[in-house]
Amino acid sequence: MIRKLLIAPGLLALLLAALAGTASAQLQISPETRQQAFKVARACRTDLKTYCDGVERGDGRIAACLRDNAQKLSSSCRSALSDVMQH
Repeated sequence: MIRKLLIAPGLLALLLAALAGTASAQLQISPETRQQAFKVARACRTDLKTYCDGVERGDGRIAACLRDNAQKLSSSCRSALSDVMQH
């Protein structure tokens, strides 16, 4: 389930926008979707620092890092990712 979510192009763009702290004008995402992306970023902050700290953003590298470490992610991060997938 997490693997499907992390490779979805839309989610990847949302997650990266949330991680960057700003939404690119090119993304044109709804306020609800932006809120979901921030929720994932907050829930996965520790996991990202732990497993993906040295990973350069862009070209799906953050999503690949999370995917590679999917079994190690905290329950809060997994839950946030699952919540986004259900919407």
